[in-house]
Amino acid sequence: MNNELKIMNTKAQASTKNSFLRMSSFLMVCFFLVTSYSFAQKTNASVDLTKIKIGEEIKLSISVEADSTASIIFPEGNTLFSPLELLESYKVDTIKKDGKYNLIKQYGLTQFDSGVYFIPKQKILINEKPFFTDSIRIAVADVAVDTLKQKMYKIKSIVSVEKGNSNWWVYLLLVLGLLLAFGLYFYYFVFQLKAKKEKKKKAEIPAYDRALLQLNELDNSTLLLKSEYKDYYSELTNIVRQYIEEEVRIDALESTTEELIRKIEAQKKAGYLDLKEETIKSLKNVLQTADLVKFAKSKPDDSVVQADRNLVEHIVVETKEAIPEISQEELRKDEEYKLRLLEEQRKKRRFRNALIGIGAMIIVFGGLIGYATLTYVKENTYIGHSMDDLQEAEWVTSEYGASGFTIATPKVLKRISPIQMPDSIKTEFDSQMFQYNSYLAPFMINLETVTFTKKTDITADKISEKVLRQMQEAGAQDIIVKFDEYESPRGIKGLKMYGSATFNDVENPLGTSQKRAYAVYIFEEGVGIQILRFSYADKDEEAKKVLDRVMNSLAQIEEQK
Repeated sequence: MNNELKIMNTKAQASTKNSFLRMSSFLMVCFFLVTSYSFAQKTNASVDLTKIKIGEEIKLSISVEADSTASIIFPEGNTLFSPLELLESYKVDTIKKDGKYNLIKQYGLTQFDSGVYFIPKQKILINEKPFFTDSIRIAVADVAVDTLKQKMYKIKSIVSVEKGNSNWWVYLLLVLGLLLAFGLYFYYFVFQLKAKKEKKKKAEIPAYDRALLQLNELDNSTLLLKSEYKDYYSELTNIVRQYIEEEVRIDALESTTEELIRKIEAQKKAGYLDLKEETIKSLKNVLQTADLVKFAKSKPDDSVVQADRNLVEHIVVETKEAIPEISQEELRKDEEYKLRLLEEQRKKRRFRNALIGIGAMIIVFGGLIGYATLTYVKENTYIGHSMDDLQEAEWVTSEYGASGFTIATPKVLKRISPIQMPDSIKTEFDSQMFQYNSYLAPFMINLETVTFTKKTDITADKISEKVLRQMQEAGAQDIIVKFDEYESPRGIKGLKMYGSATFNDVENPLGTSQKRAYAVYIFEEGVGIQILRFSYADKDEEAKKVLDRVMNSLAQIEEQK
């Protein structure tokens, strides 16, 4: 080799400058080809079986050829071989050959569901540099059933069954709700209104007469018989306090005992109340006894209780006699004050009612605007509808494709622009695409109809490969692919491709990466192909019902003769 290089260098020096450049370029090309060839031979992956039955083991062998000093790290982990399952990771075998080492690592893999799967590319680190193997296609078949030992039966047709009356609890709750509403109505209008009327009548009675009437009602109560002294003294002191507040015009109900006595003495000194010292002292004693009963839980004798009751009546009578006569001018001013007070109360009520009315209008109109906005967003944006909305919606039946077939969908499939093709290919076929997409559900229906101008060799299998390739190019990961023959309830046959994957939806406002189930139905009809795609949340049973309803509605339009 050295002699050849020397000869080549001698010739290069003797040749012209152009010859030298051509020879240098040739050597560089040869160098890169040899280098790339040597790198390509470093790693290799193979399997002992490409077609297995459910649960059967596949042995994946990864071989690496490297120097004895090279650092090699093989892939490890259960999820690296998804969608296949890792059964066992075997030890590395080493074979020495021509001064190099050939390391072989084997993995036991399997799958417990029928379909077509791909062992993903595996990464091997050689001297911390990554090298990747090719993906390998694996077909998993169902286990054949021995019909000689197992008796087979025909599949029964679908029979509609009337829904049973399992919502009895709804009617029970409705009856109980009506009874509760009637009870509340009866309680409010019979008892509450009656109590309000009686209270209003009492309020119209003069304060002196009302105080004596309340004392008689307290005598007829059962509070003392039940030894409820606290409640009894509360009623007793409230009667005298309310009377003093209305007649003497001082804040008696919210004052303590000491404060009330000071206010009464101040009124006496100012000449507005000609009350005897003995009466003021009796009032103070009754209020102090009531405080002991209410706060110190004291239990006075019956004689003391009766004496306090008589003292309160005496205080009311003495207070009425001690109040000076009010002149006509004062009465007129008092009436004006009451009228002004009533007018202010009416204004407050009108203002409160106006606020309530405005608030109710804002709530109603805000609700209507919010509902209209939400409806517009659902109908005109990608956010879309929930699964409940899709199931309860009024479904639309439409005709698609040149060959003529109809499907029913929860929402109208809107026409979208298909992928742009070169002008040279556009003349060979006509493509139309329709779609409904809801990120809220999530749920997507995509229908593509392709009509060729002449007979073509494109088949459903080739279309499925194209669909899978599009998913990979769009960034889908962890793709599980299964294939089955499909026949609709109305006899339309095609190829079904289904599974799950993690899709990267860059336009999704609710998140970019979502694991979804998908189903692709491919139908061939003459010179036309229809591709019907679905994607929905993984394990969403409601979405599966919507999908089945769409596929059950699939019908071919018969040509009129």
